[in-house]
Amino acid sequence: MTTDMLEPSASHSPAGDETDATGMAPADALAAGIDRPLLVRRAVGALVTAFGILILVLVLFLYTFTPLTAGRDQHRLLASLTGNPLSTFALTKGTVPPEGSPVALLRIPRLHLTEAVVAGTSASDLEAGPGLMSGTVLPGEQGNAVIAGRRVTFGGPFHSIGTLRRGDEARVTDGLGTFRYRVRSLGTVVAGQHDVVGGTKDNRLTLITSNSSVATTGREVVELALVGRPVPSPTQVAQVIPPYQRGLSGEPGAGWKVLLWVVLFLLAAATTGVALARWRRPLPTYLLAAPILLACGLFAVEAVGQALPATF
Repeated sequence: MTTDMLEPSASHSPAGDETDATGMAPADALAAGIDRPLLVRRAVGALVTAFGILILVLVLFLYTFTPLTAGRDQHRLLASLTGNPLSTFALTKGTVPPEGSPVALLRIPRLHLTEAVVAGTSASDLEAGPGLMSGTVLPGEQGNAVIAGRRVTFGGPFHSIGTLRRGDEARVTDGLGTFRYRVRSLGTVVAGQHDVVGGTKDNRLTLITSNSSVATTGREVVELALVGRPVPSPTQVAQVIPPYQRGLSGEPGAGWKVLLWVVLFLLAAATTGVALARWRRPLPTYLLAAPILLACGLFAVEAVGQALPATF
């Protein structure tokens, strides 16, 4: 018998040396961190967990953080109004100030409401407080002055306007003076009905907000009549209201921002799950991933806030 016959065949390996499709022994593959089912499970688990955390952060952002930012902005705006004579406003010179600038002071005694009113009613404008709708007249002038405010988020300054009664008064101080308005009607306006933000021949103040605390399908409306005569109008206001200023939609393009940041957040979360499964080094992985996840998450919830209807 030759020695060749006693040597094991090259095509057979001992049981402990069997290889898989990757050319590596199972023990070597596990040591190298290549366990694809585990990677998939970790990635999916990280996605589900991250999505849940994102929803929680969104709720906290809308109902806890936004009232704080609105309160801070109102403090700043009120200080600006009280620190400067209202007669010096640009509105008295026939020009409209930039969006977000303070234009008036609104007081509603029954609601114990005192709010600085900004120029504009986009989603970003109403983060600071109620806004005077672009394309409508200034309170005190002839026509329809429309002020919109949020119902739920950013402090919800207009959440109680539906509790006003006929005869209740509101006072508005702006660059033209101080004017009294008296409530004459309350109601809601939904799609298909005549909108209340257009120009009118009478002199009124129209307060609007979302008609629901869950979803914006229309407006809750309070119409107030001017007590006394209007003042001559120094502003030349064109009665054209841009769609994004009507209070029923979010910022233009905000939906794409939401999609972008949510996708980036979920990709970062999935990558974190895979990294944990491969490297098995939790502390360095979390230290690297946390800033990226935090940044993407904050940008995502901020974009959601801008995408929601402005009066929500």
